[in-house]
Amino acid sequence: MPNSLRSRLGAIFPAAAPPAQEGADPAPTREPILVVGDDQSWANECAFALRALGYDPIMAHDGAEAVELSHSQPVEIAIVDHHMSGRDGITLSYELRQAAEARGRKLHFIMATGHATKDIAIDAMRASAADILEKPIRPAELRQALQRIRGLSDEPAVRATLLDTMAGLRSDLARLAQLIDNPEQTPDTTSHARGPVPLPGEGSAATPALAACIRDLLKKETKRRSIGGGDVFGDPAWEMLLDLMLANIQDRRVSVSSACIASGAPMSTALRLVGRLVDEGVLHKIPDATDRRRHFLVINPCFEEPLREYLLEQARRTDTAKS
Repeated sequence: MPNSLRSRLGAIFPAAAPPAQEGADPAPTREPILVVGDDQSWANECAFALRALGYDPIMAHDGAEAVELSHSQPVEIAIVDHHMSGRDGITLSYELRQAAEARGRKLHFIMATGHATKDIAIDAMRASAADILEKPIRPAELRQALQRIRGLSDEPAVRATLLDTMAGLRSDLARLAQLIDNPEQTPDTTSHARGPVPLPGEGSAATPALAACIRDLLKKETKRRSIGGGDVFGDPAWEMLLDLMLANIQDRRVSVSSACIASGAPMSTALRLVGRLVDEGVLHKIPDATDRRRHFLVINPCFEEPLREYLLEQARRTDTAKS
């Protein structure tokens, strides 16, 4: 039978259990997983994939039924459709989690959506969703999401590391917001200090005028990028270099993720840009001695000195114009 036809039939008819053999040991209990959504086709396909992976799907067609089932069934994982009538998946996730915590239980969520956007991903992250999957959900992606949840449940240290990484990203965003809104104020860099890591170019002396010039350029670049939604007039490579140069002046280390945020480009685009700049020798990646998964970025000294001279010249011209 073709795979496409098998998947369609599986979405309609539940998978049949093999006949029990006399004298055989009873089948192991399947872990229940709550599936919430009013899209019947998607819910059936999701249930079929869960059965194939060895789980026991429990179906809820709306928020009220989901809340009732979460009370009566020992579920630890819920797959929630983001778009539902009456109550969206994000709101329902908050309600189900609060109800579970009130009973001393932990409930993990996977958010499903047919239109994955940055806003939905951010909302899902704020709701502490373990993963977000795009419809139609592929069994391999579903299996990986469930494995990640099992890793979070069985290894608290892994979850603590992930939460620490998210906290670091939040501090990066706060630092950049402070830089834009208060260009004369030096951002707090204590959240970036995670042990001494000697980086080339750190501690170099620079005049306050140079730092002020870079902050002013970054502010102007932010305004220019906002024209046309940021996709037309933005210059992510230049903004990234400016942020790295300012970090050098302030004796501040910049992680790859922070540099990507500073570029103003989408994360995937910014990561490709970092890879290209590293390949061309413009930037160096320095591994974090305390976290092997993280790297810092610094400008190659061969490019840093000409860039510094250029920016100093811009600062001198600004001072001359003001006088």
